[in-house]
Formats: sequence, structure tokens, C-alpha cells
Amino acid sequence: MKQLSAYLILSSALLFLMGCPPSSQSQKKMAPLFRITAVLDTGKEPSFLVTDDFDIDGNLDLVVLNSAQHTMSVYMGRGDGSFKDQVQYKTGADPICLAVADFNNDGFKDIAELNYQDQNIQIFLNTGRGGFKNSGKVIKPGKIPINLIAADFNGDGYSDLAVSLRFHKVAILFGRGTGGFKDPVAIPVKGQPTGLVVGDYNHDKHVDVAVALAGSGNVGVEILWGDGKGGFEKSKVFKGGGQPLTVANVDANNDGFMDLVTSSNSLHAMTMLMNNKDKTFKTLRDFSAGEFPKFVAAEDFTGDGIVDLAVSNSTHDTVAVTLGRGDGTFIYPPIKHYVDEYPQGLVAGDFNKDGRMDVAVSCRDKNLLTIMLKKNTAPPRQFTPKPASS
Repeated sequence: MKQLSAYLILSSALLFLMGCPPSSQSQKKMAPLFRITAVLDTGKEPSFLVTDDFDIDGNLDLVVLNSAQHTMSVYMGRGDGSFKDQVQYKTGADPICLAVADFNNDGFKDIAELNYQDQNIQIFLNTGRGGFKNSGKVIKPGKIPINLIAADFNGDGYSDLAVSLRFHKVAILFGRGTGGFKDPVAIPVKGQPTGLVVGDYNHDKHVDVAVALAGSGNVGVEILWGDGKGGFEKSKVFKGGGQPLTVANVDANNDGFMDLVTSSNSLHAMTMLMNNKDKTFKTLRDFSAGEFPKFVAAEDFTGDGIVDLAVSNSTHDTVAVTLGRGDGTFIYPPIKHYVDEYPQGLVAGDFNKDGRMDVAVSCRDKNLLTIMLKKNTAPPRQFTPKPASS
């Protein structure tokens, strides 16, 4: 791991360049929020990570992709912060992304798994006991798929998929409700799509898709406004950082409308896009959360009613938690938690059922999955909501 002094120098330089001097944005250094309670073996080069209750026992489970081994590892949670030994399943070549939904309408969550080298999607159906069976159906979404997300886009009660394709397209695959999907429908976007997230951003009760755009040309975030029937209206591109690779939902000002945050590896920066409630977003100034930020988890980690951000910083070997102010801005410096080499996938959940949010992170270079449980700390900061505007 790099020396703390070098990190502070780099962070200060970044803030100066972004017009955010540390003296006006900083607070006293805080103690870590989490403690490492378990380190689990994975396959080779664990990356993308998801959490859900797959066997419906009330305990959160974990699934991580092992990119260099072409497998995924499933860990069933015990509900006390510990997990059973991994069960590995063979995937396609170079798995890079997972989406969770009930694809065959049997009441159990299934997994859609995206393979970069094979350029396909495989569906793993839940056996009902926390295990999975490959459906045997190989889905071709289009050339060079990058990311995928699941939601019901046409209101038929079946889970669909959205897939970002490198050459300026997002493919929509409508589910049949049996674990199979119809042929992809390609939607052109205004840049090279990377991360995807879904939400009802304009409160019309239809699912929209937020698309992070990187590469050459337009960079930022484009919204595909869903009409509830499977169609989409495209927005303009909203500024969203330099080369954003991931995008996440966060109601950063507690107004009931979902905002967006992106992570940009090239600038070592995060960017908030605040929802104006009129199908537009206001982009705030970039802020630092660590070196080479990858995945983001947005939760209230302190219990004060304000959403915070946890970020995996790949080249600094940390998970950094940046505390929210409740107005869309975040406090500097972030609270650092050192983990093993090259943290990648990151999820938050209450793994020990104590009412506090915990974190799990995959560490690629050591083939490990690290579990960090929330400490029982002093009472949280008090949050006073802003009065409603007249």
C-alpha cells in the first residue's frame, strides 16, 4: 500500500485543481466505521459482486465473479456476519457483470451473468435451496457487451435486461417469464456506454435507465426515459465526470427524487448529478474519494438519516466512506478502511442483522472476499431536514 503522506498530497492537489480547497471542505479525521471480521477465499481475480437473499431464509448471501477462472462463487449467509464456504459455478469466458431478478417467476431470485470474451449472457436459475442451475440458454445481446441491469421495462410482470454495448448502443432484451428472452432491441446512445442503473427519476411510475458514457466523444450520463410499454425517450447528455465507468443511485438531499453519482478512474474523482425534478440534472463539482475509484455503494452508514458513499479504490487498496451532508455535497476527507490488494466489487447490506449497514468487497490480486461489519460506535450525527420550499 502507498504511504499515507503521498495520498494526502495527491488528494490535496486534486482538490486544489477542482477548486475545492481542503480547508473549506474538511473535517476532523474520523475513526474507521467498519472492522474486518472475515476474509473468504474466492476463485482467481474476483471482481463484480452482488448481494441478495437467494434461499429466502432472511439472511443476505453473496455472489462474486472470478474473472480469470471463468467461474462465479456463491456464499450463503448465516445471518451473523459469517458465510458458508463458497460453491463455484462455471461461467463463460471472462465474466464481468451480474444482474439479479426472478427471471422464471417462481419466487426465487435468479442470476444473469455477462461474459466479455464470449460476448454473451448466461442465465443461472435458482433451485429454491440457494443453489443454481445453468439454464443452458446462451443469449447474444450484441457486440462487445460491457454491463447489464435487470428491471421490468414494459410492465408485463416479467424481468427484462438492459445491456450496454461498446459501440454507442444499449440493448433491451424483454423477458418471457420462463428464463428466456426475446431478441435484443438496440437503442443508440450519444457516447460509449459503460455503467447502467435503473430508477424512476421523473416519478411517472415507469422505469428509466441511466447510462454512463465514456470513451471518445460525449462523456457523462444519458437518461433513457421509459414509457412503461418498452419504449424509451432519450435525454441530452448531462455532465457526469471524466470517463465515468460506474453510476449509482443516491437520494443525496433527501427530497424523494433519486440523484446519480459517477466514479471516474481517469480523474480519481466522484461526481454528483442532482435531480431537478423536471427531467434534467444539475452537475455538481467533482470531489475526491480516493485513487482509482471503481464501484460505489450508497447507504446511510452512520445512522443519521443522510446517505453516504462507500467506494472501492483499486490502486490505494482502500474502501473509503464519504459522509453526506444532506444537500448533495460530501465531507472531505473520506474515512479510509485498508483492505487487501486491488479492491473491486463492492456491496452494502446488513449481514449480521443488527440494524447497521455492513460492507463486502472483492480483492482481485489476493483472490479474497473481505467482510467488514459496522462498528457499534457513538450516537450518530443529528440531521435536521431542510424546510420545504414554498
